[in-house]
Amino acid sequence: MTAPRILVAGAGPVGLSLALGLARRGVALDVFEAEPELSSDPRASTWHPPTLEMLAEWGVAEAVLAKGAIVDRLQFWERETRTLVAEFPYTLIAKDTPYPFRFQCPQHAVTPILRDAIVAAGGHVHFEHRAIDVTDRGDSVELRVATPQGERAVRGTWLCAADGAHSTVRQRLGIGLHGKTYEDRFLLAASHFDFGSIFPGLGPVAYVFDPQEWIIVMRLPNVVRLVFRLKADEDAQVAMSDGPLYRRFERLLGRSHDAPIPIRSTYSVHQRVADRFRQGRVLLLGDAAHLNNPAGGMGMNSGIHDAYLLARALSDHLRGAPETVLDVWADRRRHAATESVQRSSDETFRHLTLRDAEERTRRNRDLAAIAEDPARARAFLLRTAMLDARESLFS
Repeated sequence: MTAPRILVAGAGPVGLSLALGLARRGVALDVFEAEPELSSDPRASTWHPPTLEMLAEWGVAEAVLAKGAIVDRLQFWERETRTLVAEFPYTLIAKDTPYPFRFQCPQHAVTPILRDAIVAAGGHVHFEHRAIDVTDRGDSVELRVATPQGERAVRGTWLCAADGAHSTVRQRLGIGLHGKTYEDRFLLAASHFDFGSIFPGLGPVAYVFDPQEWIIVMRLPNVVRLVFRLKADEDAQVAMSDGPLYRRFERLLGRSHDAPIPIRSTYSVHQRVADRFRQGRVLLLGDAAHLNNPAGGMGMNSGIHDAYLLARALSDHLRGAPETVLDVWADRRRHAATESVQRSSDETFRHLTLRDAEERTRRNRDLAAIAEDPARARAFLLRTAMLDARESLFS
């Protein structure tokens, strides 16, 4: 090959973040997306401070911030008593980051901004190019894709697989993805309704504890997103149908709810990590490498952190750094997925699902005590906002 060229499989927020990070460093690249256009799936919507700092470095933070809502505090509530358990104001981390808040914006509002910036920087995004096979040639890697005009093979210096939880690249390489799937699932619904009358003082993001049906509330600029617990024995299609879904809202609100519910979906909750993030000239990142419980909003963010660090490692290698920088990246990001991100998101999920009365009382007491101590509350926010790993991300 005459010049190094990076291939990226997948044009979700992680693949596009990697491509933009590379493009900003002058690296030639092609992104291959299976679908005919960017996904309209609104599932991921939380952006933590380190991720916003990365978007700022890439020159797109202001455009992204214009699309969503700033969250100034994090809350935990009890559903049955409608009482506030603990509140954590993000002003406590104002000296730790230029973005001392949690930002809520659905991913499909951000990916077009990333794509346009990639194209403006000289990168290429190819739609209807579905990865079907990969061959490591030793000095290069070949990706085979299916297009409307037939199959074609493209060759690059490295292939970065950000093609999601069911990654074709990972499967073709025979890399295992191990961990667990939770018994409960998530039911996502979005609508317009007045939550403040039910939970006075409710903030923009609230985790509402309940042993039978916990919920997560996220207020976006034009809609309120709710995540309900979906029990293992509930049929997903039935749960999303009008009757059962409206009754769910009515139980929560204590009155009839007749506003449209335009967004509704269900999904399983996984904690899984690939056996390795690098194999030869192929690197895995995002959901292709690790699946995270989304309760703490860390899944997409950790994938973008993978992308930020990989863009730096790849560009350094292409400029002469030893290939071992990619092994270091792979080891560190796998460690982050297993030891930090998954532990924190798993803790959030456990808090939501506690059913023993004594354990729930202890949880509430502990959270309240942390919130009342500024130093401990700041440490709590640094961890839940993914800032505790900031040094390793930006050093």
